[in-house]
Amino acid sequence: MAKETIKESKAKTATTAKASAKSAPKSTAKAAAKAMPAKKTAKKKKSATAAKVKPAVKRVAIVGFGFMGRMHFGHWKKQRGFEVVALCDKNTAQFTEGIEGGNLAGADNSTDYGKAVIYDDFDKMLAEAKPDVIALTLPTPLHVPLTVQALKAGVSVLCEKPMALNAKLCNEMVAAAAEAPDGAQLMVGHCLRFWPCYTYLKKLIDTQKYGSVVAASFKRYSAMPGWGKGANWFMDESKSGGVALDLHIHDADMVNFLFGMPKSVTSSANYNSDGLMTFITTLYDVGDAVVSAEGCWAMTQSFGFEASYMVTFENAVAVMNTNAADALVVYPAKGKKFVPKLKAGDGYAHEIKWFADKLKGLEVEPVITPEQSRDSVRIIDAEKRSAKSGRKVAL
Repeated sequence: MAKETIKESKAKTATTAKASAKSAPKSTAKAAAKAMPAKKTAKKKKSATAAKVKPAVKRVAIVGFGFMGRMHFGHWKKQRGFEVVALCDKNTAQFTEGIEGGNLAGADNSTDYGKAVIYDDFDKMLAEAKPDVIALTLPTPLHVPLTVQALKAGVSVLCEKPMALNAKLCNEMVAAAAEAPDGAQLMVGHCLRFWPCYTYLKKLIDTQKYGSVVAASFKRYSAMPGWGKGANWFMDESKSGGVALDLHIHDADMVNFLFGMPKSVTSSANYNSDGLMTFITTLYDVGDAVVSAEGCWAMTQSFGFEASYMVTFENAVAVMNTNAADALVVYPAKGKKFVPKLKAGDGYAHEIKWFADKLKGLEVEPVITPEQSRDSVRIIDAEKRSAKSGRKVAL
């Protein structure tokens, strides 16, 4: 009975609607006629939205699976819209057990690689795994040939710093990126440009919140690197570029990022009995501010690692030290010192997220280009020449 009542009600409603339409003025009827197709249009829009194709998951390969490879592996696994499909390292011992070492926490130390296929041959990996992007974390001499090969194949590359052993070699990577097919892109991982305590400093400098910079010093001290399995390639300056190119370039690049390309550099260095540079200090001509940086591989194992900066503004001092209870403290001219609230996460997480967003076609802030990465290697080239000659070197 209830069903019949509902049907009768609907029938009456329909009859009443028809009668109203007949008796309505023509203008009202026309308005009603115009309004009716709107429902169909809405349905079309809805179906078009529903028909949107979900973007394909981008395939990631980690090339080089030492300390930095594991660092990248851990962060790429967290990127939405990306899947790590391949791990590649000629030294297969890297996959058998978690690695110890590195001067920072955060590397993925597990041996659970999910669905990722393990390769010991780069060419085979490119052909079979068909990655959309590779994270290249191999020794520096391999950066140029593998980056160029990947870019020519239409594969994007996030290459660890330093870009290459010298600026001339960097040019090959810059050219390959400019000519890469299928929208393939190149990023060099200068992680400090994304590290919260350094991005905070850049904001202070750019906004001149506390006035202009009077002086700035950046320091990076470490025991000689010895992590990884197999021969310690860091000790061979022809492969690692030594303390200047492997460690100190972090701060040289930061000077470039914060103050622009220096006009000149004046450097001094210390070399051990094997002729390996173990310490370098540099004064950068960036204008009015007195800016310096130093890097050291001569610290004891018990000391470990420390990075710091002290930047004096006209109306404040900002002090950062990785080993302090409060990593960053600001001392304003007026008021009490304070610990600024920083963005969560480390530089690796933020740089990988930035590149992932860029590859997805999202709008990102301009932070790093291949040309800027090459410029930072140019600075190191000049510092090495200055240290050897004892003279100022123009850039």
